[in-house]
Amino acid sequence: MEEFRLKETLKRIIAEFHEASFPKLVSRETQVPKLNKISKVIVVVGPRRCGKTYLMFNMMATEVQHGKARTDFLYINFEDERIHGIRADQLDMLLEAYGEMYPGRTPTLVLDEVQNVDGWDRFVRRLNEKRHEIFVTGSNSRLLSREIATSLRGRCITIELMPFSFREFLAAKGVSLEANWIHTSQRHEVKNRFDEFASLSGYPEVALENSLELVDDYYKTVFFQDVIERHGIKNTELMRLLMRYLFNHYGQTFTVNKFHQFAKSNGYTSSTSVVHAYTRILEDVFYCFLVPARQKSAKKETAYHKKAYLIDQGFVNHYVNEKDKGRLLENLVFLELRHRKETPKYWKNGSECDFTTATQAIQVCYALDEENQKREFDGAVQAAQRIGLKEALIITQDQEDERVIDGIRIRVQPAWKWMLEDEQK
Repeated sequence: MEEFRLKETLKRIIAEFHEASFPKLVSRETQVPKLNKISKVIVVVGPRRCGKTYLMFNMMATEVQHGKARTDFLYINFEDERIHGIRADQLDMLLEAYGEMYPGRTPTLVLDEVQNVDGWDRFVRRLNEKRHEIFVTGSNSRLLSREIATSLRGRCITIELMPFSFREFLAAKGVSLEANWIHTSQRHEVKNRFDEFASLSGYPEVALENSLELVDDYYKTVFFQDVIERHGIKNTELMRLLMRYLFNHYGQTFTVNKFHQFAKSNGYTSSTSVVHAYTRILEDVFYCFLVPARQKSAKKETAYHKKAYLIDQGFVNHYVNEKDKGRLLENLVFLELRHRKETPKYWKNGSECDFTTATQAIQVCYALDEENQKREFDGAVQAAQRIGLKEALIITQDQEDERVIDGIRIRVQPAWKWMLEDEQK
């Protein structure tokens, strides 16, 4: 696109934003720092459709309520097809277009889905050096990477936004928890809402519209745009197989070699190096997470098998006919830990424990019974002892208990209660 046409297009996009009103917004727990108190770029990353744009709208609406004008913001969504293909060396036209519309004014820049512009970080770094206020969002975890941090030279604060947590799901559904709700009739409503959450999705649009079919659109967008097109994938059928393999084997041990053999046995062209690369891409675009095992040997910890988890339960609920309720619950617990800024591993040393952090050992079991309880308790106890903890937790669908085994206090707690533990007073 020639420069004159591009600048005129940018003016139209800027004017459209300034003339529109903010959509109805749902409050999120994620806090966006105020830029007038810091001098860093705010980078918001997360999967597509998780609410990054609405988080930015919420931030701008709040600033407008506190005295800023809407025209103080220069908001551009780089998913807009009218500026498809814009280059990093053309980004200065944003300020030129704004300056011609509002002479003498310096805007706060909000650059949405900025990963679509290769080299965007150099433009942002230069403006940050000139003390511009800048927010950027992206659907690629490479925005969290060491390379970006190095490029911005420590000038960024990164915020990860996920689909709704259960707490946010309740708020979006208009459920306001009463004081001491755990001991009132509202307890039953919370339990019913948790069942709804588990069988639906944390994606805001899906949750608000109760339309699980939207998940199919999300999957196709991630597959075609974020994975195939952006990363130039040649073996599209192998990538499709891997993505579907993951939402059928989430919560289970995943190895590159195992999938490689599975693909070959089903007639697909594959190699372990390609599968390695493809799994990294799927983590980059927030499709899945691969959690390593923690063992006695720190060396084995990075080389051992991993467990796969999905970014949202909606993929399972939409595509998988026969659902494993235990694995689905485990995936929900993993996502809640991510909401809490934890980076869990799993314990595997004879016995197994689903999640361990520096301060927690957590086992997930849909329902404890005579057949499985020894295994579940042993795994929690041994992991707690290895980490040096005095307590461990077993999360269930709806059971509650407490006992001491080998000096370790074990709490058994329903998932819906654990996810709202700060709201129980």
